[in-house]
Amino acid sequence: MKFLLEFIATGFFSGKLPKMPGTWGSILASILCYFFWPSNLTYQILIIIVTFSLSVLSSDFVSKQLREKDPDIVVIDEILGIEITFLGLNVYHDIKLAFLGLLIFRVIDIIKPPPIPWFERLPGGWGITVDDAVAGIVSNFLLRLVGGLIYV
Repeated sequence: MKFLLEFIATGFFSGKLPKMPGTWGSILASILCYFFWPSNLTYQILIIIVTFSLSVLSSDFVSKQLREKDPDIVVIDEILGIEITFLGLNVYHDIKLAFLGLLIFRVIDIIKPPPIPWFERLPGGWGITVDDAVAGIVSNFLLRLVGGLIYV
């Protein structure tokens, strides 16, 4: 069980790659969305609900194991953030949209404009997960705004 929770929390161990683990997790998520993101909104929401649940559970477990509030190797929250960034959008085989969403999400996740930092104060896996979910919501809005300008 420990191996499985670590495997999930680290985004199939992408969070253990050298340097910038959050970016590696986000790249992995963007690639997966590029190849497999469903166009059906119901399926997108189901995927996000499952990822959210797995993120809270697995990130809480790994943070307790490592005795760190938000370990760098945990990237399932970035994966969730990317999924929310693409919510309601058809990123499947759209390289421009996939790259733009990745770029916007990483900038928002790194800068963390308010109210995102407030959610980091939540306990355990909730704090690890919810701040990236909110970053995904902000990124989704910005992607729609910027993407609308590009695709016109």
